[in-house]
Amino acid sequence: MSLMLFVEGLKTIVTWYAVYPFGPETLPYVQHWRVVYYTMCLLSILMYLSLSSFYPVRFLKFMSKDVIKKNLFWALPVLSVAIISVAIVSSGGVHETFAGSLHIECQEGSGEGDAIVTASYGENDYEGNCLEQYAPYDFITVEQTDLGRLLLMMPVLTAFIALGFMRKVQKGLEKDEENEEARQRSSEARALVLGFGGKTFFQGSMLFFMIYITYEYGQFNSADLLEVEMNNRMKFYFYGLYGFLFSALFAGLFEGTMFTYAILKNEVLGIDEKLRKTFSAAIFATFGALLLVIASELVESKLGGSGWVGGVVVGAPLVVLRKPIYSIINNFSNRLMPEAFTSAESTYLEAFEIAREEGSVTDEARKFLNLQAKTLHLDEKRVEYLELWYDEKRMLEEE
Repeated sequence: MSLMLFVEGLKTIVTWYAVYPFGPETLPYVQHWRVVYYTMCLLSILMYLSLSSFYPVRFLKFMSKDVIKKNLFWALPVLSVAIISVAIVSSGGVHETFAGSLHIECQEGSGEGDAIVTASYGENDYEGNCLEQYAPYDFITVEQTDLGRLLLMMPVLTAFIALGFMRKVQKGLEKDEENEEARQRSSEARALVLGFGGKTFFQGSMLFFMIYITYEYGQFNSADLLEVEMNNRMKFYFYGLYGFLFSALFAGLFEGTMFTYAILKNEVLGIDEKLRKTFSAAIFATFGALLLVIASELVESKLGGSGWVGGVVVGAPLVVLRKPIYSIINNFSNRLMPEAFTSAESTYLEAFEIAREEGSVTDEARKFLNLQAKTLHLDEKRVEYLELWYDEKRMLEEE
């Protein structure tokens, strides 16, 4: 699972070369990064399918054998690197396997057909158009092969299969309510289901949108960005491209949070509470930043005013309504990541429940609880939180 999170993180930063107007000298690095990215895509596919080793599915029970399960963490990366290496060698190089990278430069005063196009492989036949009102500017884009498109789409499609696997496992574990280990694994499976659900929702919806506009307007290539005229075909392609890139970012945030919760909620004291706070803050900051950017651009382009006016229009309500907005996001976070306790915390709660049977905690009971907390390595702040949680739960049950 840790390897999966690392791989998802690498895939999320796929467009690092788009965050700054790098020069053509970075094209070799972009080409090498594309090899890493497509290797991570293949590794993701294999890892999604290999979840059945840890959460067995009836028709894939052989995957749960120790000889397979204990070697996946190194075997899958080696297999992915080997397959991509064979594909590159058999095709004759990186360019032949995944196509090239292009740097487009539009100097001041540039017009239609005036773009300076530099390719990672030397000579090229591209002629790019420049938008004179925005010159000077430059950017990097990439060509794509059929293999590249397949590796781009397959992790999302495979996530649907992993979602089905984990949902089936979750239902099976929920039936064994008397087994403590089954209950814990059921909550882990639920977190993974939500993680894959978020990935399939964000990226799946944009992937199917890209498939639709490809069917409607024909096949696209990233190098089509050289033709910058905003006709209908290119307009929808821009929507799909940037929608897919943002969906990867949101899916990475959601998936990473849920997978971390699944891994650590029964091991690290109070990790669920910390993750909820972090997730809520990230959601608030992300959507706040998006609203500020959108409002600034709208004011500047549509109303002819300064962009900072749009920022004030959106920023002021966000500051004033911060608490109610946070409350809504926190409620959503609590539903995604319900309270979970480690075995040590559960043991302390059982002791506290016994101590509270007669109402208030006596001095003798408090001494016992303090000793219990010390034995279980629970600090004073965590003990206070556990007791408060228990009291609130008891009040709700009585009501």
